[in-house]
Amino acid sequence: MDEREIIYEENNDKKLYKDVHSYTKFKLVEMLINRLSDGKTKVDDMNSIEDLVDEVLKTLAVSGLKFYSELKGEFKWE
Repeated sequence: MDEREIIYEENNDKKLYKDVHSYTKFKLVEMLINRLSDGKTKVDDMNSIEDLVDEVLKTLAVSGLKFYSELKGEFKWE
């Protein structure tokens, strides 16, 4: 692999990571806006904290699944 191919792969990796980051951030902001519009603004007891955490985890799972197949072959485990 020559230097140009390495640079090309590094740029593709950076773009992919940026895409994952941007999409995940977008989905989390969207989830928080939906909570706000539903009147779920307080995090003042264990139930509301657990509800928020459940929604965050669900959003992260959806974001992860969106990119899973694309990322599956990208990582080289050495």
